[in-house]
Amino acid sequence: MKARTLFATALTAIALSASLTSLAHSAEAAPYRYGQNLDIAKVISIDTPNSPQCEVVTATMTYRNSAGDVEVLDFEQLSSACASQS
Repeated sequence: MKARTLFATALTAIALSASLTSLAHSAEAAPYRYGQNLDIAKVISIDTPNSPQCEVVTATMTYRNSAGDVEVLDFEQLSSACASQS
């Protein structure tokens, strides 16, 4: 009986993880506007493109708001190459 319960719990966790991943990838990224109020309860991921030179890149943040909805936001930041240049 314990093995069956454990198996069912594992399947549920895998299904939930897959649905959250597909939901986050299907959401259209909204561009950030300066001064915009954001409702961020939990950051799920921040994806920043790699760049060999110091430049502005567009990063994408996937997060959950206070209502539990997954949202995606694009914002601009300096590439990580800028940190090594002084």
